[in-house]
Amino acid sequence: MSNARFDSRIKDLKQALMPLMQLVCKITGLETAFVTYIDPVLARQQVAVVVGTGEIGIVEGSEIDWQDSMCRLLFNDEHWQDNEIKQHYPLSAGAALGMNTFFAVPVQHQEKIIGTVCGASTREQYLSAEQHEQLQLIAEAVSWTLAQWQRLFKLQQRLQFTRQRLQLAYQDRDSLKALAERDPLTGLLNRRGFADFWQRCTEVDTDQKQIAVITLDFDNFKQLNDNFGHQAGDEALQALGAILQQHTRDYDFAARLGGDEFLLVLPGCQRLEAQDVASRIQQSYQASPFGDKHGISIGIAVTGQGANDDLLLLADKALYQAKNSGRGHIVCRTLRA
Repeated sequence: MSNARFDSRIKDLKQALMPLMQLVCKITGLETAFVTYIDPVLARQQVAVVVGTGEIGIVEGSEIDWQDSMCRLLFNDEHWQDNEIKQHYPLSAGAALGMNTFFAVPVQHQEKIIGTVCGASTREQYLSAEQHEQLQLIAEAVSWTLAQWQRLFKLQQRLQFTRQRLQLAYQDRDSLKALAERDPLTGLLNRRGFADFWQRCTEVDTDQKQIAVITLDFDNFKQLNDNFGHQAGDEALQALGAILQQHTRDYDFAARLGGDEFLLVLPGCQRLEAQDVASRIQQSYQASPFGDKHGISIGIAVTGQGANDDLLLLADKALYQAKNSGRGHIVCRTLRA
């Protein structure tokens, strides 16, 4: 698909979403309403359409890391609205933008979360259960249009991967591809390499639908860097990378997604097996030279439905809950039909 055709299709989808966001503003009385598209694989969230007065600087087309998303904070805390953002989430992106009230309603397509309908205001304003029901109906109306948005972006991503592989065909393909898809510090897959492998997992048609995703994050990693230097931080990252490689089978794959965020995908792995793997990883790290300086928190998501992007969101939620429970906790969640 050419860039011009892609832009034209996206413009048509934006026009279809605009009246629905205007309706959200009328229903809620909030200053700003917008739709976002979530890509759990790349851990990015993009603003598709914005309607509002401009008092809150939500920009159409802008992207944010899922780790920094206000939607992630509400979802992981199992809320849909908050009218005291500055008090409850003082360090959040929403507080920085001047939000006091914010809501996020998931948009689902084929029972998978693909985005959100959101609203925000500089004022403190409580939204009722009746308004929530109306917003859920709007989220259902948004679903088909946002699913087309998702399809277009995934198509563009595949085309980009194809172009990159063609370019590598004229060069030293194996070595350059390895450099492009591997984290140079740990030797694990990077975000790009993980996205490629995860796409294959979602496309494989197999009778074995059991799969587990383990997410890992250092506790107080900044303090480790501050107290012992960045060299010590790098050595800790390398140590955890080596431990993950020790605990992976030939058909598992591990990735460093950025910073101190790691992920392990275990096809054919059930809940108890995944918990056992997580415990052994944690024990191995505690026995390392860095185990007495800080620990690691672990989130696990398992399903018998096969690989899908909702599993990544659930694993992230489990990690969020583990970190909020205290140092060195493991939380496991199951994705059900």
